[in-house]
Amino acid sequence: MPVIWTDKPEMHAAFITREIEKMGSRFMSVTNQEESTDALKALDNNRKIASDYLKKPNIGLCMGKQVHSARIAYVRRPGVIENTDGLVTDKPGLAIGVLVADCAAVLIADPVNKIVAAVHAGWRGAIEGILSEAILQMEKIGAEPDLMHVYVSPCISRQSFEVGNEVAAQFPERYVDRSWEKPHVDLRGFILQELKKAGVSLESLIQEDKCTMTHPETLHSFRRDGAESGRMLAVVVLSD
Repeated sequence: MPVIWTDKPEMHAAFITREIEKMGSRFMSVTNQEESTDALKALDNNRKIASDYLKKPNIGLCMGKQVHSARIAYVRRPGVIENTDGLVTDKPGLAIGVLVADCAAVLIADPVNKIVAAVHAGWRGAIEGILSEAILQMEKIGAEPDLMHVYVSPCISRQSFEVGNEVAAQFPERYVDRSWEKPHVDLRGFILQELKKAGVSLESLIQEDKCTMTHPETLHSFRRDGAESGRMLAVVVLSD
C-alpha cells in the first residue's frame, strides 16, 4: 500500500491496495450506483478509509462515476461527478481519487503550482486521449508539464491482456503482441508513451510494474475475479 511522493510536503498521495481489507475496510464503487444516496454513502466510506490511511483527518473526497471515457472534470468541492474518469483540482485539502482493477490509476502533480489530477486510464480512455486531456486541463489553470510528477499504478500486463482484433486494431502496432493465439496489448507501455507525448519527463515518473492479474494477494483484478472483484483506490490531496 505505497504512499507516494513522501519527500514533497505540498501533497499527500497513495495507491491503497487490497491489504486494507485485512483491517476490516473495503472500498466501495460509486460508478454504477442506481441511487444518488448510495453513491454518496460509497463516497463517504471511501473518504473515511483514505483519510485514515493518509493520516489527514476530515478531508473531503471527490470521485467520478467512471464510464471508461476521456472526460476530465475540474473540481473544488467534495462529491460524485457524473460520467467522469479524471479529476483535476487546485483546492487544498480536497482529495481526488479513482478506483481501478486492471486499468491503471495515474496521479499527476505539479507541486510548484499546486495542481493535481487523478485519472482512471483503461484502454478505452487511454486510446481516446484521457492522459493528454488531463494534462491540458492542468495547464489551463497554471500547471507546467516539465514540473509534473506522475505515478502509474499496477495494471494488467501485456502477458495477461488478451484482446480481440477489434481492440488491438485501435492501438499502434508496436504495443500489440501477436505472438499469442490472440493478440495481447501493452497498456502500460502505451500509457507511458502518451505521458511522454504530453510533455511529462519520464525521469519524474514512478511506475509500479506488478500485474493485477497475477498478484491476487495484494491486487484486485476484474479479469481474474469477475463481479467478485473489489477495487484499489488511488488518491491525492494538496496540503492545506
